[in-house]
Amino acid sequence: MRTLVTVAVICCVSFGRIFYITLLSNVDDDAFVVETVRNTRESGTCHFDLSNSEFTLRGPRLERDLMRGAGTCRDVRRPLAASVRTNGRWHSQDTGDDKLVVYSAFYDDRPAGGITPWIRVLGVAKLENTTHYCHVWYRGCDTPYVATVVVNVTGREGGYGINRIRYVQYLFSCRLPGIEPIPSHVSIVADRCANSTIYLPVERPVRAEPDIEFGVCVAIAFGHIPTPVFVEWMELTWMLGVREFNVYDAGMVDMSDVFDYYTRLGWLKVHQMPPPVHDLATANSSNRTNSTLQVDSC
Repeated sequence: MRTLVTVAVICCVSFGRIFYITLLSNVDDDAFVVETVRNTRESGTCHFDLSNSEFTLRGPRLERDLMRGAGTCRDVRRPLAASVRTNGRWHSQDTGDDKLVVYSAFYDDRPAGGITPWIRVLGVAKLENTTHYCHVWYRGCDTPYVATVVVNVTGREGGYGINRIRYVQYLFSCRLPGIEPIPSHVSIVADRCANSTIYLPVERPVRAEPDIEFGVCVAIAFGHIPTPVFVEWMELTWMLGVREFNVYDAGMVDMSDVFDYYTRLGWLKVHQMPPPVHDLATANSSNRTNSTLQVDSC
């Protein structure tokens, strides 16, 4: 019995000592971070308003991670309005090797994504470089938090040939250091500390109230769908349990009255989506459906 008690005491003392050293180490790190942040705030570079956790010192630790990420590219600044290249809602960047055209970015904190949230960016691109980076812009910080992009093909593998360039549809994802603060904008670059002509606002989807269990997202790449066919599809799909419709309109004709009707009912949301890349060699509008890249935003 005495032996067991001795072992238990040794274990408790050892564990307590390790915990104490770890805690002191964290406090020292956080004290260093707080001092660094204080000095940086005085220089006007960053200012994060993060709440401290009572037990985990989460605020200073997250601030430390943000500061380290923001210190990766100290000479990079937010893109100026005059330097951002846009085509309607689309933002583009052309470095010769890489050609990116991106549509939207949203903050993804769904539990399925993991402990920390992501930024998801939808776009089309011709990618020669294997690695890309997100410049994540926070309010109160002049330099970006830098994260490596995870690239996933979301359209057909072969892509679409436009203007002798093959574009593929992608989902670009960048993991964030924590759930707060929420970024304001994001840029994508091939060189870690290069300037970007992309400056997308980060959207945070609002959870529907009451909860919507089923929704439909449709990309329409054709100029004409008979109105009765569209109405029949809407009504039947509603009867089957769908409670939200999102239509990405790439130039449908004679549908404004139908769209307005279902929008007023609260069933439908219409998003204007002009093509990201136009075929400069094709002037014949009858061939535009086949020669213009359309993107499925679902």
